Amino acid sequence: MSPLLHLNEIPHILADGYICDEHRSLIFLSAWGRDTAVQELLARLTLKNDDALTQLTLSDASLNEHLIFPGNTHNLDKRTSRHTRTRFGTLVHIWLFDKRCLQPDRANGQAFMLLKHEDPQRNERIWTLLSQTTALPLLPHWQEMILALLLDSGMLTPLPGTYGGLTGWQMILDTPRLTQLIGTAIRRGELHTTPDAVIAPSLRLVA
Repeated sequence: MSPLLHLNEIPHILADGYICDEHRSLIFLSAWGRDTAVQELLARLTLKNDDALTQLTLSDASLNEHLIFPGNTHNLDKRTSRHTRTRFGTLVHIWLFDKRCLQPDRANGQAFMLLKHEDPQRNERIWTLLSQTTALPLLPHWQEMILALLLDSGMLTPLPGTYGGLTGWQMILDTPRLTQLIGTAIRRGELHTTPDAVIAPSLRLVA
C-alpha cells in the first residue's frame, strides 16, 4: 500500500491514490478526511474567487510534491462513503473523477479506463470500453489486432501520472482514421469476417 499524501491546500485531507494525464489534469483522486474537510474541498473546487482550488498539491513524507490540476470541475463527478470504525474516528472517503471514466463521450470518441495494476482482464475491459465508445461494427475475434492498431496510432495510451493501486488508460478515437486502418487490414487479409479464416492461412503455411 502506498503511503498517504497530504493535501497542502486543505491539511486535513489525505490521498491514497490519483491518476492524471500528461498535463497533470485530474482524472481520478481517492482522498480521506473528516466531513468538514471534505465539504471544504468540494466547495473550494466550485469557487471562482481567490479561495478557489485551481491546483491540488499533494506532499509525501519526504516533502516531495505531486501537482494535480482539477481544470473544469463541471467535467468531474464524485462518490463518497462514510467509515465509522477507523483509528481516526469517522472519516469520509471521496472519489473525484472525470465523468468519462464512468460514461464514454461517444460524440467525441473519448473515454478513460481505470484498472488495477496487472489486471489480467485488462484487454477484455478495454475492448468492452471501445465497443461502448464507438459505433463502428467490430467483430469479437478482431480484438487483438484492433487494440494493437489503437496503440500504434496513439488512440489508446496509458495515463502517465499515477499513484496508488490503480492505473489508467486514455482512449481518443479518430473514427475516420480508425475506419481507414481497419479497411487496410481487411484488404491485406489481416482481418477476416470469421475466426476460422484467421487460423487457416497459418495452417496452410505449416503444411
